[in-house]
Amino acid sequence: MPALQLFGDFGFVGGEDVAPNPLQDRQICMDFYPEVNQQNAKEVLALLGRPGLVQLAAAPGGGAPGFSPSMTAWPQPSTITNLPVRGFWELPGDATALAVIGSVCYLVSLATPATSTTFPTLALQAVGTLVTSSGPVCIRDNNAGGYAVIVDGPNGYLYNLANQAFTQITDPAFLGADRVAYIDGWWIFNRPGTQTFYTNYPQYGTGFSGSYFALKDAAPDNLVTLIENKQQLWLIGDKTTEIWYDAGGQYFPFQRLVGTMLQSGCKAKHSISRFNFSGQDGLIWFGRSERGENVILRTRGFNTEVVSTPAFGAEVATYPITSDAIGYTYQEDTHEFYVLTFPTADVTWVFDGQSNLLHKRSSYDPYTQTRHRERPNCYMNFAGMRIVGDYQCGAIYQMTRSVQNDAGWPILAKRRSPHIWDKGQRGRTFMASLQVDFSTGQGNASGLGSAPVASLAISRDAGHSFNARYPVSIGQLGQFRTRAIWRRLGFARDNVVDIEVIDPVPRDIVGVTLRAFSSAYGGQDMSPF
Repeated sequence: MPALQLFGDFGFVGGEDVAPNPLQDRQICMDFYPEVNQQNAKEVLALLGRPGLVQLAAAPGGGAPGFSPSMTAWPQPSTITNLPVRGFWELPGDATALAVIGSVCYLVSLATPATSTTFPTLALQAVGTLVTSSGPVCIRDNNAGGYAVIVDGPNGYLYNLANQAFTQITDPAFLGADRVAYIDGWWIFNRPGTQTFYTNYPQYGTGFSGSYFALKDAAPDNLVTLIENKQQLWLIGDKTTEIWYDAGGQYFPFQRLVGTMLQSGCKAKHSISRFNFSGQDGLIWFGRSERGENVILRTRGFNTEVVSTPAFGAEVATYPITSDAIGYTYQEDTHEFYVLTFPTADVTWVFDGQSNLLHKRSSYDPYTQTRHRERPNCYMNFAGMRIVGDYQCGAIYQMTRSVQNDAGWPILAKRRSPHIWDKGQRGRTFMASLQVDFSTGQGNASGLGSAPVASLAISRDAGHSFNARYPVSIGQLGQFRTRAIWRRLGFARDNVVDIEVIDPVPRDIVGVTLRAFSSAYGGQDMSPF
């Protein structure tokens, strides 16, 4: 085989893939995501910086640190850690929504409308109090029936759409619920820790009947979670899944769709979400079965397929608690993202349906220099914006790629490359130069990001350790011809390069060019330089 002589792309763009044996692969993709563009683009593959956050509203006593372009240092992180945004639901009419923050339910409305140059702002009005103050909630409304229902596990609550009255459900036939779905005027609830699911009674009503229930009992596993999809009710247990439909039965409306049971279950009840793939509406969740666990499952028709990687499964297997995982889906351009956060493990993974790759997202504390899970805890599409709620400080944000900070928290984007080595001769690889094609010249006019840099660290021992970071400019404001290039990077038999950007400026990467040669060049154990 010829010795390595490389001038060009070396597979720098990719997802998160620290393999079970890291000597096979140590790729990290943190707060970047791959973009695929096959429309005669400059490069088919690129890396885009993930969206930042802009605060729109906050519960009393809460709020993010805030960001101003004139800041010369990052603000101190918020000290509020007990006001999680637990769930959202857009109400009929597209002008209002419900948000549960801590123990309070708020009506979300538009404080100021959108203009030709600005997005709307939001207002919060407290409408009721829950018994619980933490953990995800699930919300559905029945539109013409005039109510929304909220469940938090042991309790249920009703919100009157007309007069904004908020009451706790006290009907003895209400059996608690982690999840609620809605089909044809029926709310469907799971009874936690059992095979039982049940509905309201009568149709469109707010009462309950002790006889309007059924069991997910084609297999003996308990019902973990449920969701509606295309007028079908998916009942997902810890090992199997059943699909039911509204058959209009006299004594109970729903009936099992015979022959559709799946031998796949769910490990985290709040990980379930809808997901569109290749024009087909389906579901996605954190799965398990009688054969194993720690996989992301996506449905195709009445089948499931694993979309996660061995790297995902190997890392998640090290998390002592995974049953608290929370999932949501959102769309960004042609990307369909499934965001899966493990609160106890303090880690967020994201599956991208466009590239079929995984990446990670984080929040970063610059003072302790530690990463945590991403700040969003739940999601809704509302008022023409992607809206997310903070997991600690009670803030509601717009999620947008037009900003490169998390409402005052920095975004530390990182990409670690595949191994750079001479596969043919296994000689030492000399890296003459590395050039990264950033979106240069977009620095801020003043303050943080006015002299933006990217930093490079190199490992010469297959990724076990890295040297000090080398910063280079990615272009002050208007310096569009700036080239981010590192030269004379030394040699080793197995190199890994690691690039980070923390300045609050666009950090998209269009392409990467590496010039490298093997020491076995020309059949001799020597560098050509």
